[in-house]
Amino acid sequence: MKKYSEKIMHVVFLLAACASILAVILICAFLFVNGIPTIGKIGLGNFVLGKIWMPKSGIFGIFPMIIGSIYVTAGAIWNSCCDLYGKVL
Repeated sequence: MKKYSEKIMHVVFLLAACASILAVILICAFLFVNGIPTIGKIGLGNFVLGKIWMPKSGIFGIFPMIIGSIYVTAGAIWNSCCDLYGKVL
């Protein structure tokens, strides 16, 4: 009985993992299909390196968002390293 229930759970988790992967792929495809024409109009350099985000004015610069994401990631890594080694700074 235990072997049978383990096989069932294996299939359940496999299906859940496949559904998650498919969802991520579909989300990425949606973002790229809808985003590439807009980035083509704005220009990749202006989009990535632009410092102002004002969609109503047609200005789309994501550089501050990229820097903010890097700061948050670095803070999370720093925090986990401090927790890992038991240091409090």
